[in-house]
Amino acid sequence: MDQESLYQESEEIQAQSVEYAQFYALTEGVHLKEITAELLSSAFIKEGQKQILRKLNRRVFVFTYPSDGLKIKGLISFVSEPQHNPTLLFLRGGNRTFGITNPASDLMSVGDYTVITTTYRGGVSEGHDEFGGRDVDDVKNLILFLPELAKQLDLPFKQEKMFLLGRSRGGMEMFLTLARFPELQARFAKIVSLSGLLDLRETIAKRPDMKQMFIDDFGLVVGSNEEQWISWRDPQLTASKIDPTLPILIIQGTDDNRVSLAEGYHMVSQLQSHGCHVSYLEIKGADHCLANQDNYVALILDWLNIDPKKMVS
Repeated sequence: MDQESLYQESEEIQAQSVEYAQFYALTEGVHLKEITAELLSSAFIKEGQKQILRKLNRRVFVFTYPSDGLKIKGLISFVSEPQHNPTLLFLRGGNRTFGITNPASDLMSVGDYTVITTTYRGGVSEGHDEFGGRDVDDVKNLILFLPELAKQLDLPFKQEKMFLLGRSRGGMEMFLTLARFPELQARFAKIVSLSGLLDLRETIAKRPDMKQMFIDDFGLVVGSNEEQWISWRDPQLTASKIDPTLPILIIQGTDDNRVSLAEGYHMVSQLQSHGCHVSYLEIKGADHCLANQDNYVALILDWLNIDPKKMVS
């Protein structure tokens, strides 16, 4: 896709993001709010998404949690008797309000899973997004907050051997979190990168718009702090810190206009060179985050449901 078309697509995403951001509004002093009824009555939510919410009687809450002295907003979506269902920690793509999670999206309604996500700092949350800087703490602190969230909701849900899925920028956040806080790796049974941003040098080389955004908004200074800035954020440098027994799935689409296939290839190579248990799935004709594939959630569920002992790298 040429830069002009990419810009137009980004404008459309931003317009949607403004609509979705409204669901995250909380009045002063409120730290937990159910938004299910708002989603079901909203013109911004597709009818198919509403049907999924109704079918399994899903409930969706927005909440805040502490991270480095900031109040960060997150979402939790669950069906009845969540103590019997698996838990998926979902890491969003985008930055600030751009690409903010639709609370009724497919990845917030995965089967009977309890799905929990963060917005990261900035945007609808306090603080300033650093795109792979201290915002990674927001993922760690969400994980540590889960017992308190369960207490506030009076809702038992599984907090050990969860699943972790990073979408687009979320793939970067996933690997950075596990590398910077390796003690968290034991919390997850499997992890998934969906069209993940997995090679920052490749991104900067192939996406001049992203490079400019890093310069304008996230502190990259070409010719000054470039090496340090990239090295602190680049998933390529995390492979040696990932538990080789942790099953990893990397999914990409051949028609992705935002993340090149090379990023996934490079990450798979890095992980394999360190003995990691990585599987790779490439979908012909699929675009960014497999948005044009009706069955992509089913593909992910199929892989999550495989017994790790029966998996072959």
